[in-house]
Amino acid sequence: MIMPEAAGFGGVGGVGPLLESLVDDAGLFPPSLLPMSAAVRRHAEDEDGGSPVLTHRFLCPAGRLDELRATAIRPVRLGVILDAPEPVRLDVIAGEPLIEVELIEVRLPAGSSVEDVVRLVQVPEDARLFVEVPAGETHHVPAGVGLKVRCGGVTADHTPTAHELAGFFVHCVENGIPFKATAGLHHAVRHPDPSIGAYRHGFLNLLLAVCAAVEGRDPVPVLESMDRHELARRAGAVPVETARRARELFVSYGSCNTRTPVADLRTLGLVDGHRATATARPSSWVPGADSSGYTTANLPYGVFSLPGERARVGVRVGDQVLDLAPVLHDEVFASGSLNAFIARGRTAWHDTRRRVQRLLDAEAPEAAANRAALEPHLVPLERVRMHLPIEVGDYVDFYCSLEHATNLGRMFRPDENPLKPNWRHLPVGYHGRSGTVVVSGTPVVRPRGQRPPAAGGERPVFGPSVKLDIEAELGFVVGTPTGLGEPAGDFAEHVFGVALVNDWSARDIQAWEYVPLGPFLGKSFATSMSAWVTPLEALAHARLPGRAQEPEPLDYLRRRERWGLDIAMEVLLDGEVVSRPPYREMYWTPDQMLAHMTVNGARLRTGDLFASGTVSGPDAGQRGSFIEMTWNGAEPLKLADGRTRTFLEDGDTVTVTATAPGPDGTRIALGEVSGTVQPARTGQ
Repeated sequence: MIMPEAAGFGGVGGVGPLLESLVDDAGLFPPSLLPMSAAVRRHAEDEDGGSPVLTHRFLCPAGRLDELRATAIRPVRLGVILDAPEPVRLDVIAGEPLIEVELIEVRLPAGSSVEDVVRLVQVPEDARLFVEVPAGETHHVPAGVGLKVRCGGVTADHTPTAHELAGFFVHCVENGIPFKATAGLHHAVRHPDPSIGAYRHGFLNLLLAVCAAVEGRDPVPVLESMDRHELARRAGAVPVETARRARELFVSYGSCNTRTPVADLRTLGLVDGHRATATARPSSWVPGADSSGYTTANLPYGVFSLPGERARVGVRVGDQVLDLAPVLHDEVFASGSLNAFIARGRTAWHDTRRRVQRLLDAEAPEAAANRAALEPHLVPLERVRMHLPIEVGDYVDFYCSLEHATNLGRMFRPDENPLKPNWRHLPVGYHGRSGTVVVSGTPVVRPRGQRPPAAGGERPVFGPSVKLDIEAELGFVVGTPTGLGEPAGDFAEHVFGVALVNDWSARDIQAWEYVPLGPFLGKSFATSMSAWVTPLEALAHARLPGRAQEPEPLDYLRRRERWGLDIAMEVLLDGEVVSRPPYREMYWTPDQMLAHMTVNGARLRTGDLFASGTVSGPDAGQRGSFIEMTWNGAEPLKLADGRTRTFLEDGDTVTVTATAPGPDGTRIALGEVSGTVQPARTGQ
């Protein structure tokens, strides 16, 4: 039996209900004052760590919502902080699927009442309003509205006395008023702070003081206590019903440091260590996983089978495949493709990933039970056969590398501008053939077709391609569809993950046929795709702003988020590395590709695949195709064993691999896409 998620709390009695979902993330505020990108990144790491003490709610000043929108990399539960009562400017995040506003917090102006603030502030549906008042004051509060109390600051006069806080708590308890706390609550236990010449309140003191008020006792003694062991003992002895009532009223408090509070509680023995802080470097009980590119920070999805058995969905961890259907008790994973799962949408993707991560967590208290339950469903990679991971709907290939486009332009139009006039204004692409997308390892038969006339000839030559090439690319798998006539919205709402792609190309067939309608038989014979699809969420540490664009593109192509990706690729010919294309150098980013290919109302379908086009960098050793590496055959490639290549020969095996940055200096492996060239087939 797979154990349910543990609460992560030590002790007995009401410790769980007392401490659960206590700390809001106030990393943007003093004294931390983190830059937005750093704050969002830390928040994501905290989510991955899964500490039950954290609310996983992000506090943001109203004036920085546009910055948050541009930086958010996953769904954010938000508390908006206002300096004064005013209409909440939520237009900058309106329709933003990543951001859900849960709280509005505003300070009460001098001479105003809470009712005045309620009339001035428009609160979004399903959000709660909290009004900050001085600790020594009592206020009438309309139903559905809460209060907020400031517990400290940069000087002693910002810190309320224990008697003032006690009066505030008793007032809230007697009147059933929910409240939040803020400022100065960096540690669990009350302590002196010589820098301000006053005592800092402890958040554990506050919690126990509210419990005292709930039970009709005086909160002052517990607010003034600095006896760590006694406070921890009291926390462990709080009756469950008292803890629950206290936390119905004491909603949460904001802390600029999300790690110190849980570390303090761990030291006091009130939380288990396995989730006391965000897990920067993942740890799994699967042997060898932590030292591989397939840690629990990765968890790519694929479709596998064993001899004589049906294909089904698994995730890769280390060198093993976890069979998901029996582990998660969900028949969607018994399917022979990812389509049914990825059609469920982003929330399901995120929740499933978190669930699998926790089941594989070596530091979870239930790790031994989970290991015993899951090990029968782990299959060594060498025993499985991998299948195409998706039923491909439509396949679209782009041409997004400035260096690749420039190189080809210089080869074939040496006396002209290498870039066509439209190239810097839109991501050029073409509609490919989904029926010839094959999984990595599938042999590729050399295509036949019409080639340009021989020198002095007038008629084309028919036969096998003599300029067979590859294109090292990154592909994007669509999960959430759109309706006909409906342009795609947020990139991460539609795109489930990435896969490596090799868009095999017959350059001679392509050269003869592509004017005026573009690629056809020179491209449609084979496109190889990696067996593993890496979730977008696994690439959080790889995200970049994207390359500068000149001129600025039209509005629908302007970047709203950072979807440049720091992915390092390698191209190997018969096991020898011949190129290292850098995806970070791509001119057009995948969100722009998605926006362009749907702006006319073309629908997205679950399982659609669109690819970047050849990835090439500015250096000669960074070219992602043989036509560039050999300059259309004029500069043969010399291999270590003495062989040379201009284009691919029968029997050649080409493999493309890639890695991306992971948490805490680790690397995420994106698998590989490989294929071996077989001779052309004879006959008409």
